[in-house]
Amino acid sequence: MSFSFNETNSLKIEQLAKRYPQKKALILPLLWLTQKQEGFISDEAMTKISEISQMPYMHICSVATFYTMFKLSKSEKRVIEVCRTLSCELNGSEMIKKHLLENHSDKYEIIEVECMGACGGAPMCTLDGKYMESVTPKMLDEVLNAD
Repeated sequence: MSFSFNETNSLKIEQLAKRYPQKKALILPLLWLTQKQEGFISDEAMTKISEISQMPYMHICSVATFYTMFKLSKSEKRVIEVCRTLSCELNGSEMIKKHLLENHSDKYEIIEVECMGACGGAPMCTLDGKYMESVTPKMLDEVLNAD
């Protein structure tokens, strides 16, 4: 199976290539585009990113596996990420994670991640990549039960 970027992302890559004089700098944007397009990053996609960035496949793989926000396999369930860094933890992320595991783990994959970069809205979660700030168990139940 071969991977290719769709037409929209191919145009974005052309624009990105103009902004970054070193092709190596394209790695993170290409990983993001891949995940947004496919929902995860496959071996075939990493091979394509290797070709575009002119970096070895293993370098692409090491970058993709270093960051917790990149998914290397397609999830069978919808994904909820719970931030576990200091601001979120001080504002209740552990309680949020416990609530999700006890009440929603049958339908959702619950993943702890590092800082989501929105500490002012702690505790933070994402549902399928969409930010939810100042999360409470009640708020989560309302959002998740509305689906």
